[in-house]
Amino acid sequence: MQPGRSKAIPTGNRTDKAYEPVVLLMRARVLHQHGQLDEARSAYKKVLKKAPDNFTALHFYALAEYQSGNLEIGIRSLKRALLIEPGSAQAHSDMGIMLIASARFAEAVAACDKALALDPALALAYANRGIALASLARHAEAIESFDRSIELLPGRTDSWNDRGNALHKLGRYDEALASYARAIEIDPLNDIAFINRATTFKELKQFAQALACYDRALSIGKRPVEAGIARAETLLFMKNVKDALATCTAVLQVEPNSVPALTLLGNCMAALGDAETATTLHSRALELRPNFEAAISSKIFSMDFCAGSTIEAQQATRKTWWTQVGAPIYRACAVPPANDRDPDRRLVVGYVSADFRAHSAAFSFRPVIEHHDRSQFEVVLYSGVVIPDDVTRAFEATADKWRDMTHMTDQQLADQIKQDKVDVLVDLSGHSGGNRLRVFARKPAPVQVTAWGHATGTGLPVMDYLLGDPVAIPVEDRHFYAEAIYDLPSIVIVEPLPDEWRSQNLPFDRNGYLTYGSLNRISKMSDAAIEVWAQLLAAVPTSRLILKDHQIDDPAVRQTLLEKFAARGIAADRITLLGSSSRQDHLETLKQIDLCLDPFPQAGGVSTWEALYMGVAVVSRLGNAVSSRVGCAVLAAAGLPDFIAADDARYIEIASKPDLERLRSIRRGLRGFILERCGPAAYTRAVEDAYRTMWKRWCATPFDEAKDRALRRGR
Repeated sequence: MQPGRSKAIPTGNRTDKAYEPVVLLMRARVLHQHGQLDEARSAYKKVLKKAPDNFTALHFYALAEYQSGNLEIGIRSLKRALLIEPGSAQAHSDMGIMLIASARFAEAVAACDKALALDPALALAYANRGIALASLARHAEAIESFDRSIELLPGRTDSWNDRGNALHKLGRYDEALASYARAIEIDPLNDIAFINRATTFKELKQFAQALACYDRALSIGKRPVEAGIARAETLLFMKNVKDALATCTAVLQVEPNSVPALTLLGNCMAALGDAETATTLHSRALELRPNFEAAISSKIFSMDFCAGSTIEAQQATRKTWWTQVGAPIYRACAVPPANDRDPDRRLVVGYVSADFRAHSAAFSFRPVIEHHDRSQFEVVLYSGVVIPDDVTRAFEATADKWRDMTHMTDQQLADQIKQDKVDVLVDLSGHSGGNRLRVFARKPAPVQVTAWGHATGTGLPVMDYLLGDPVAIPVEDRHFYAEAIYDLPSIVIVEPLPDEWRSQNLPFDRNGYLTYGSLNRISKMSDAAIEVWAQLLAAVPTSRLILKDHQIDDPAVRQTLLEKFAARGIAADRITLLGSSSRQDHLETLKQIDLCLDPFPQAGGVSTWEALYMGVAVVSRLGNAVSSRVGCAVLAAAGLPDFIAADDARYIEIASKPDLERLRSIRRGLRGFILERCGPAAYTRAVEDAYRTMWKRWCATPFDEAKDRALRRGR
């Protein structure tokens, strides 16, 4: 090295170093655009190491983290970016997307509002704002945002689809269908639009159109599991069990551990009367996902049909709903009630049901609602009926206040109940379809009661009472229930049937042989019951059996029933299978029946009362749970304890050797006895006495902080 020359190694041009972050950022963007998220995130970090305040790098790094599933990192990074460049409308809009994904919907609306204040023509900000508003159940405002987004970007299918969802939530079904149709017109392969369109058709009970949309979604092939599950649900709702089974099986071939598909497959087996297999499938679904609400509710139902199921196990499954679903809601939402603790004032009673319509459950609670003493009780009906009918309108006319809850979120409904100052809130659904147990979990009323519609216990410790009777719920079993049991003359009644529908003549007198019958759901006709019925038919070789239920319209169900009897030596010509009909025709079938046979282990409640009102006695077998004792409870309330059997042998003995003169006298005189003992007026007075007693207990009891703490811990 020559003297006087510097020994330092020459460095690169300083201008080159200044451009290095730009080059790295360009490389990161290319990686990001090609979906190489891990490499892109690494490249963005290198940019930020050299230029920590580079807004573009922070913005897109945040998006890469969000797209990689690292939501909180994405939000934090985007917040840093907005501190550097608060005037970026796109960054505020992207923040809205991330906050929606984080279920922080109110914050998401605010972020989108900031974006739109900066750039009123940013279509995606309107779309994101609409999604956030819809998630807050502010559907009308959401539609306005979607409409604005569509004005600016009319070819965006997601906006049309999301708009359809908001319209559906508001019950504007025709407009929703049109919105989905527009999304499909723009993108014929938009399977989500087909699925959503099918859901609206299903809500409208336009099942053929719904199935066609599901089939189109399946043919597109992007979401075979989601579309298949929805299709199976529809088929099961249509009572097409065979095709529902096939669809569930196809879904499970694609995704063997699909929890919804396993649950639905269990429901299919329950519909065919195989409760044991159904319970096994529901249990498997819950092993995979313990908090899957549909599987918990389905298992509750399937266990009620299992011959070996104990009351302890049944109530434990109901408690599972509370620990997995209800308790977290209570912790987040429950507030002590502030009702006026005057024990003698006029009470506000709220009834919650999706069955204020032509439905068997309505026949049990309508007499009470109609016969309330309005000087002592204000009646508020919270209706979940999607498609009202004449029965719905009659209920609405009867109510002091009518609230359509079909489009209310659980929190909105709870707030409405508090606003109405309801003192006694009555659940009429239990765990059956359309229930709002999530609202009851919030404890919006001081006294909460479950009754009639599915009065088998809910498992919710915030449900204070279950209306029952000593036969349906024996004293020795009551410690298994979450609710306190309040005894009435009967656990359930029904409204009196028109006298002209019945006949006082015994069919035996014109036929010369006994005709047995059961007008219950096919799912109640267990193998154990069919075995006993087959033995009865064998013991009385001239007898006939009539079975009637709308599920019998399904050829697969008909075939399964006949095969079960054939396997037990009973020829098909001795069995008459009848499907759906008008209610009058359904009940007038009882004119052909000498003696009804109650199924087991799940017995008839409403159906037993209906038979008795029509003058037809019912043989019922006493089980070990509410669902298997309700028929016997009805017989005891009606003064017919001699038709209650303790075991199979006694059941066959009662049915095979009936006292024909007694059957004739029952057809002539039982109706008057029922009206006197369990008629609507007398029964409603007993219910009102129950409500007043419950209310006085609450008025005399201070708020229990220890119980509240236990409930918040899920106990």
